[in-house]
Amino acid sequence: MTVDLSVVEHLCTTFTTHDDIGTVASLIGAVPLAVDYRSSPEALTSSTATIIRWGDGSLITNPYYGHECARQEVMSALSRHGHLAVCLAWGISLSPWRKTYSRMDPWHAAGASLAYFAYAANGRLEVGFDPYDVDGADPSVRCGWNPGAVDAYLHDLDFSPLTVATQQSGRGLRRGRRTIPRHKYACVTLMERIAGATFPADVERPDSPDAGFTVTSPVPAMSDTEFAHFMGPPQS
Repeated sequence: MTVDLSVVEHLCTTFTTHDDIGTVASLIGAVPLAVDYRSSPEALTSSTATIIRWGDGSLITNPYYGHECARQEVMSALSRHGHLAVCLAWGISLSPWRKTYSRMDPWHAAGASLAYFAYAANGRLEVGFDPYDVDGADPSVRCGWNPGAVDAYLHDLDFSPLTVATQQSGRGLRRGRRTIPRHKYACVTLMERIAGATFPADVERPDSPDAGFTVTSPVPAMSDTEFAHFMGPPQS
């Protein structure tokens, strides 16, 4: 993985094994933009999505602080009938992943306030975890029906922050310490391994006039019963 993610403050992207862009757009309730979203700032809203062919399927990204492709409803729709949906998000509000009026609030309970990685198959969450401040390799901090679903892809990945010594010049050197987050790179590498492809450098705004879509008919919200089935058994 060679993309410099240190400058990417907000990201919401989802990989699905559906390899037909029209099918993906239909499943998320999107239609093609009538303008080139790259040169039309007014086209960039929270409902804007980009869809490109990537790896063994397609990659959906919300380029302007959107989180549509991260919703449980979308993850479920994209992963039915033998397909996969893998979502990575950080920096944006993760409120759509919470159902505070429900007895189950596992996204929030797992600590997902700044980042989240989710892997869904056959219409339900297999495993989800917050990579920002926990070790994603620890099954005890994961939720979902099959917390070990991504174990085969976790080798050599380190989600923990790296602390390095620093020193500032001036009147006398001052020593300090700086923390470098590594969860972004670990999660992108994890997604790359699942998709069998290298993460595109222009993932936020693909360099293609045909990549732009707008979500006009969002997938309906889940009922509490549907949500419980998607998320899996409550954490102990």
